[in-house]
Amino acid sequence: MRGATIMVPSGSSDLPLQLNPWEAQALNTEPEIDNSSRHQYEFPEQSSADGHAGNNNTNAPAWIQLPDPIIYPGIYSASGIDVMGILLRVAARPNPTIDLGPLDCSVSLTLCDISLPNAPIVYASPGFYQLTGYSAPEIMGRNCRFLQNSPHMPPPGRVSDAVKEMRRAIRSHQEVQVRIVNYKKNGTPFTNVVTILPLWADPTGHHFAVGFQAEL
Repeated sequence: MRGATIMVPSGSSDLPLQLNPWEAQALNTEPEIDNSSRHQYEFPEQSSADGHAGNNNTNAPAWIQLPDPIIYPGIYSASGIDVMGILLRVAARPNPTIDLGPLDCSVSLTLCDISLPNAPIVYASPGFYQLTGYSAPEIMGRNCRFLQNSPHMPPPGRVSDAVKEMRRAIRSHQEVQVRIVNYKKNGTPFTNVVTILPLWADPTGHHFAVGFQAEL
């Protein structure tokens, strides 16, 4: 039925994604593209007039997971956070003091809401999970300091100079980049080049700090 809601897989997430009617209509229209690249963008055949489409005997579109994560539906996020908008703010920030260099979707990134107590993680990229070995349920709502000690050992008795520098930079709303020994979920230590970019509050009042991590 025209205008009906369509639910599709939301990329790597197990959560379903609800399409707006205009999105569903756009996807129901087969694009005219060069046949040499059709395997990257092709959508499954839609139901015919007799209600059949291949081996499917339902009138619902038989959407499939596309192999290219850059193409729909991988472009949509189920986190509820406008991560692309935040990255655009990072790229357009005035008077940057740290050169981030080239970035792509494999980067390890965390987003902390520093307007909330304890500056909890509210988003992490797949690169972060791959780097540290943690999963989303294990890190969401926590402060990033848990990476500073092995899960198999007690916390250190003193605060390192790198941690003090990061705290000072966030309080003064300054960009900072430090090298610090962090620990993966399995207890393996690694030298982490951490870059933190505090952002001014957005229209909703949330004050985010974007953190990039790179194993040295």
